[in-house]
Amino acid sequence: MLMVNIGKASLPDGAEFTKMRLEYVASPQAVLHWVSNDERKALLEIYKSDKKKFVEAGAKRLEKCPVDTKIQLMMGYALSELGRSKETVKHRYFFYGLIQSIIADNDGLSKASAFKVISIDEEYALCNYLNTKILRQELNGIYDVFQVEINGEKKELYFDASIPLETLKSELEK
Repeated sequence: MLMVNIGKASLPDGAEFTKMRLEYVASPQAVLHWVSNDERKALLEIYKSDKKKFVEAGAKRLEKCPVDTKIQLMMGYALSELGRSKETVKHRYFFYGLIQSIIADNDGLSKASAFKVISIDEEYALCNYLNTKILRQELNGIYDVFQVEINGEKKELYFDASIPLETLKSELEK
């Protein structure tokens, strides 16, 4: 594993983020529908009022789900507000590494070049990162197709949602 050092911390590099995401999906503790997770919803509410408490709870959340892009980015913001710069860098690094692992080999402009996601939340995290205005969303087989506006230009973004769909199917069969 290639590592990058930030202060005393060693962090994953490049393709390691893709590996991390895929290993998380395959792990027994994986919670892939984290958007609808009550614990996560409560954490997002804490963020609005108490950054210190959010950081404590967010760290515990990331122990369970280190690939949660939104929580990684929010941890970066909260730590920055608390003046904890070195920790801010780590969480922003993770956020950008996770986003890069989604877009690395694809442009999302067709089914053939669809962004491969492990959760629906990754679709929204990437749309936010790309500063899109979501106009419409529809499921087309295994592809989640977003009609978006980026810098005034309308586009379709394709996401290969096979992993989250398979997870949902497995959960419904239980």
